[in-house]
Amino acid sequence: MSTQQRLLGLLADGQLHSGNELAEELGLSRAAVWKHVGQLDQLNLKVRAQAGQGYRLNAPLELLDEERIFSSLPADINPRLEKLEVLWVTESTSDYLMRQGRIEPGRPRACIAEFQSGGRGRRGRQWFAPAGNGLCLSIAWCFPSSPASLSCLGLAVGVGVLRALRACGAKDAQLKWPNDVVVGGQKLAGILVDVQGEAGGPLQVVAGIGVNYALDEDTVAAIESAGGLAPASLTDDDLTQRVSRNEAAARLIANVIEVLQQFERSGFSELAQEWSAADYLCGRQVVARTDSADIVGVACGISDDGLLGLDVDGVTQWLLTGDVSVRAA
Repeated sequence: MSTQQRLLGLLADGQLHSGNELAEELGLSRAAVWKHVGQLDQLNLKVRAQAGQGYRLNAPLELLDEERIFSSLPADINPRLEKLEVLWVTESTSDYLMRQGRIEPGRPRACIAEFQSGGRGRRGRQWFAPAGNGLCLSIAWCFPSSPASLSCLGLAVGVGVLRALRACGAKDAQLKWPNDVVVGGQKLAGILVDVQGEAGGPLQVVAGIGVNYALDEDTVAAIESAGGLAPASLTDDDLTQRVSRNEAAARLIANVIEVLQQFERSGFSELAQEWSAADYLCGRQVVARTDSADIVGVACGISDDGLLGLDVDGVTQWLLTGDVSVRAA
């Protein structure tokens, strides 16, 4: 365990800790403690230094614990996991899993990181999550042959994420095409799927999932200034029953693996109704920004192959990709 990890572990309770106390616990000089505290900025964490008193975080953190996550998985899921890794810092959990090489069908791998230095969103956007405040995880899965409804895989993973977040207390969460989970129009989670392999199979996919567990004002401002949806957090008072961060991670892993199994068996057909019942955009007037034009219409659900339908002056147009936002009244 690195000095930075040990330091954050000591500060995670949100209480005031003197420089002397931290120096003694870490076996460092007070000057070295001060230096390491300053380096927590690299994890997008702000530590308050109170002259003559010590250091404290703005709010307590629950750090990830591999044993707690693993023991919280359902009995039928955890024997199937080939590996569960909790990383301290990585550029991207999805990139990390894709570098690990092929996996066996039916033996998924899961990886979750305390902090991502280069978390990826759609269309090249960055995923913002300070250490200890988000859930940044990825799951690798191998299909023996390419599924017929592969284009709907991201929507299927969305159903698994939705199930998990509703089980964590976000009862009003909905799915926003193509890859977001929202509450009241605010973004709670995002999904990004990477695919590797030959068209005929085997096909390895990595489902990357980012969930806003707890966000401070600075992070909210950074997300909004980057052009993303206004965010919601899983710990917002009106959303959740305060499920622990490790328990939430376990529920995400379990539900996404269950959906991947279901998708391998029968494609998207068994999941389509569940997705449509949670469709946030359906019936709303929206603006779809594509590479060629902006399209204004009323969202009218998804097709069997995962395209978004837009009613434009009585004619249905089908959208393969694009950024879609609800049009202001």
